[in-house]
Amino acid sequence: MQKTLSSKKWIWKRCRNDDAWAKIVQMQNSYHDAIKLIKNQFWINFLNNVEEKEVFQIYKFTKSRLIKKLLLIQNLQKELKIEFNEKCEAFLKAMYSSSSKIQINEELLSNESIQWSKVIKEKIKHVINFSALRKALESDDMSFAIIQRAYKTILKIFNLMYSNLIENDYHLKIWCEGTRIILKKSDKLNYSILKTYRIITLLNCLDKVAEKIIAVQLSYTAEINNKLLNFDQMKDRKQRSAINAVLNLVHDAQMTKSQENMLICLLLDVKEVFDHVALKQLIKILIKLKISVNLIN
Repeated sequence: MQKTLSSKKWIWKRCRNDDAWAKIVQMQNSYHDAIKLIKNQFWINFLNNVEEKEVFQIYKFTKSRLIKKLLLIQNLQKELKIEFNEKCEAFLKAMYSSSSKIQINEELLSNESIQWSKVIKEKIKHVINFSALRKALESDDMSFAIIQRAYKTILKIFNLMYSNLIENDYHLKIWCEGTRIILKKSDKLNYSILKTYRIITLLNCLDKVAEKIIAVQLSYTAEINNKLLNFDQMKDRKQRSAINAVLNLVHDAQMTKSQENMLICLLLDVKEVFDHVALKQLIKILIKLKISVNLIN
C-alpha cells in the first residue's frame, strides 16, 4: 500500500491535476485506516494473552496523561481559593515570596578581595556548543539549536554580548521572564495544600547560556582561590566525588593506625539540619571574608 501511495504521488507531480490529487488523498486515508486497524488488532491480541505482571504494563499504556484542572487551593492563611487568579496569587506568594533587597557596602571590601576572572571566548563557545538541544522552549521559541547555528554566523556579536553583560553585572529584562508550569507531586493525600505542588520555570535559552557561563566562571574562581573552598570540599567540584572523600577517610584512618592513635569519625547530615539559609546572614559572612562583589551578587 505504501508503494502504491508513492506511485500516486509521483503521477501527481507529473500532471498536477485535481483528479490525481483526489486519488492521493483517498489513498492516504485508506493507508492510515489500515494502520489503525492493525494496531487495534494487535492491542486486542495483546490483551487476550496478558499474564501476571504484564497487567502493570497495560496500566502504563492506558494511564491518563491529560492536564487536569487545579482543585481548591489553600493559601498561607488556610483560606480556600476557587478562582484561577486567586490560585495563581496563592502560588506566587507561597513559592516566590518577595525578599527585601540587601544593600552591600562596597567600602567594606578591600583591594585584597578575590578577583572575578574575565569571560573568555573559549568558555562561551564551549557552553553554547555543548548545550542540550532537547530543552523545553520559552515563549520566544528560540532553542539551543538556533543559538548554535547563529553563533557560527555572528560569532563576534555573541562574544561581545555575553562578555560585556556578565562583566558589568547587567541582566536583560527579557531574560527575567519565564513560563511557569505547576506540577502535582505524586501520591499525596490532600492536593489543596500548596506544598503538594511544585513549579518549574521555562527560561529563555539565551539566559540559560549566560547562567552556564557564570557557573563555569564560579567553578574556575573557586578552584584557583584557596580562600573560597576548603581543600576537603568534594561536592559540586570537577573531578571530585564520593570516592575521593572515602579515599581521604581511609588515608586518615591508616595514618592514625600507623601512629597507634585513636580515630573518631563523626558523620553529619548537614543538608537535613540546615534546610534553610538566611540570605542576609550569608551575605554578611561573605563581606567579612572579603569576597568580590561580583561573586556576592
